[in-house]
Amino acid sequence: MYAGHVGIAIGAKGLRSSLPLWALVIASQLPDWVDATLCLAGVTSLTPGMFSHSIPAIGVLTITGALVYLATTRDFVGSAFIAAIVVSHALADYITGMKPTWAGGPMIGLDLYRHPGIDFAIEAAVILIGWLIYRASFPAGKRSSRAVFSVLGALLALQLLADIVFSLSPGLRKC
Repeated sequence: MYAGHVGIAIGAKGLRSSLPLWALVIASQLPDWVDATLCLAGVTSLTPGMFSHSIPAIGVLTITGALVYLATTRDFVGSAFIAAIVVSHALADYITGMKPTWAGGPMIGLDLYRHPGIDFAIEAAVILIGWLIYRASFPAGKRSSRAVFSVLGALLALQLLADIVFSLSPGLRKC
């Protein structure tokens, strides 16, 4: 999942407006950012995503993200939201991709990246649902503003672009 992760983050923002959007976006993207950082640092494993997307890695990232947020804000409910958003990353990726479970364990997922049209439809639905929740958190007079609709348009455009690029370049590696 690509832009769908941000759709989940903005949905969480709509449910709990006191949470900073940047923290939710980081939580929603954390495994991918860890994966990219490790890749750029030359840290690899035989199984792609083992250090960032496996069940143990998601557990570590979830606890770390929640504790960092809790330590800096003292917001227990917000910390639980951060944890849930990190976990949502893995769950969403099991729908769209193939991810490792644990060292020596199976790769699991529906691998919808191989079907860009279906991937786009599912990610667009996630983005739309998150956006609708986010939009509902605005005062009635701002819900139909250009800025609010621009968020939806930008996320859908990013997802469409990702699906087009990866469908035209199936061998393209993330790193």
